[in-house]
Amino acid sequence: MKRFLLRVWRILPFWVQRLAGSIIRPKHQVAVGLVIFNEQGQLLLCEHTYRCLHPWGLPGGDLKRGEDLVQAAKRELFEETELSIQQARLLLAESSREYPHVNLTYLGTGLSGEFVPSDEVSSIQYFDIDKLPDFFLEHQQTIHRVLTLLGRESGD
Repeated sequence: MKRFLLRVWRILPFWVQRLAGSIIRPKHQVAVGLVIFNEQGQLLLCEHTYRCLHPWGLPGGDLKRGEDLVQAAKRELFEETELSIQQARLLLAESSREYPHVNLTYLGTGLSGEFVPSDEVSSIQYFDIDKLPDFFLEHQQTIHRVLTLLGRESGD
């Protein structure tokens, strides 16, 4: 059966293949996040207005259709805080086991601007990596992986 379907697939016009693929393939939400450190090695976190139990987290958000990944990270940071970064380097790509979600975490450098609260972020604060607030489990795991990759685990 699989061979037959592959033969049929091969003769279909590309636009039909693309349409069929968009219908039958699983869809994933893609988000970008940023880790930004100050000169003292503290991690920048945002206090999100829409999170009741665990308001603190990394700046970031969803990728828009057709958007460049780095530009998405920069856009999300600016939308939430009015802060800008000069560069972003991909550190981590993860997919969720619980739901169709892919998260790309970047290291942001060259931070500039003045923080302005938004509808999404009420405040920002730098935290020592051994004194981080509580996060959602997935955020805890992401931050732990990033700190391990960068050799900045608490106690190092």
